[in-house]
Amino acid sequence: MAKIERVYKHYNELEEYHAGMWKISSGIERKQHIKNAAELMRNAPLFKTAMEVALDEWVNSCLHNLSAENVNRIAWLGHAGCCIGVGSPEEATRAGWHTLNKAEQDEANRVAAEVLAAWDEANDDLSFFSFWGQDAERTNRD
Repeated sequence: MAKIERVYKHYNELEEYHAGMWKISSGIERKQHIKNAAELMRNAPLFKTAMEVALDEWVNSCLHNLSAENVNRIAWLGHAGCCIGVGSPEEATRAGWHTLNKAEQDEANRVAAEVLAAWDEANDDLSFFSFWGQDAERTNRD
């Protein structure tokens, strides 16, 4: 696999931002997010589907986060899946992660690694300039 070049997007272009992945929940709402995220991560088929939906629907967020070597890409993908799948923000998803036992965490990581490998394979020719050019063409047509 070729090295993927880093792609940068403005936060306002990131689907995760608009979906509430970075909001802070509290009280009963936070507890429900934690519970829902943990339940999703324990259900490998549903968790995998939620992460695959993130790959399909959050194109800009995936480019921005999954092209970054300094990002824990498996964790980000899990957070994205929980946000899309059950509406859990990142912080509550992290808290939900800590309610899983080691075997559950290993299985969630395994499934996320599968989804990430598929994204990497589909994007092995990723170049900042190829995406910059597409954005420029799109802007010129609009």
